[in-house]
Amino acid sequence: MSTSEKPEISVGLPAYNEEGNIRKVVSDAIMALKKQNRSWEILVIDNHSSDGTVAVVKDMMKEDPRIRIIEHEKNRFYSGSVASILREAKGDFIMIMDSDGQFTVEDLPSFMDALEKGADFVLGWRRKRNDPAFRLVASWIFKQLGRYWLGFNLHDLNCGIRMFNRRFAEAAEITANINLANPELYACAVKHNLQVGEVEVHHFPRLQGETCNTLADSLRIFATVNRHMKELSENL
Repeated sequence: MSTSEKPEISVGLPAYNEEGNIRKVVSDAIMALKKQNRSWEILVIDNHSSDGTVAVVKDMMKEDPRIRIIEHEKNRFYSGSVASILREAKGDFIMIMDSDGQFTVEDLPSFMDALEKGADFVLGWRRKRNDPAFRLVASWIFKQLGRYWLGFNLHDLNCGIRMFNRRFAEAAEITANINLANPELYACAVKHNLQVGEVEVHHFPRLQGETCNTLADSLRIFATVNRHMKELSENL
C-alpha cells in the first residue's frame, strides 16, 4: 500500500513514554495485520513523551511506510490521543489499542467479526485480567458510574482496546480532557443510535515502563470521572 492509498484497517496506538514497549507493540501489530487479507496502517500518537518513544517509531517508519506518527506539542491526556486517531486514521475500520503491551492486535479477527455482523463500536472485555488490585477496584468503580449515568450494561468500560467502523468514527466526538475515552465513545454510540458490542480479549501484565494511573491517581480522579459521566448523561 502506498502512503496515498486508503487502508481498510487502521490501528491507532496512543503512546506516552513507551520507549521500552513501542517497538515490540508495533512489530507484533505488523505480524498480526499481515495475517489479514486487507490493507492496513499503524498510527502512533505520541502524547509529548519525554523519552525515546518518537525516535523508536521514526526508526521503524524507515522500514515500513504504513507506520505513521502524530506528535502532540503538549500532553493532551489519553482522550486527546483518541481524538487525534479519530481525526487522522484513514481506515474503514479503526482499532485503538494501548501501547503498553497489555493488549494484542491478534484479537483483531474477533473485533472484525462483531463489526461485520452489525456492530458499529466494539469494546474489549478482559475476562482474565493481569492488573494490580487497585486497578481492579478502580475499574469496578468506573463501571458502576457508567451503569448509573450512562446505562452501560456490558462487562468492561475501561478496557484499553476497542474497534469501530467509519460510520462511528464520523459520528464520534471527544470533547473532554481526561485520561480515559471509553465513556465518551460509548455515549456517542448511544446518542447516535449506533450498535455497541463487546468481545473477549487477551490481557497481559505490563513488563516495561510505568502506568500513568496509580492508586492515588485513581482516587483523586474519582470526582472528575463522576462529573465527566454526569455531563455525558445530560447530552444523551
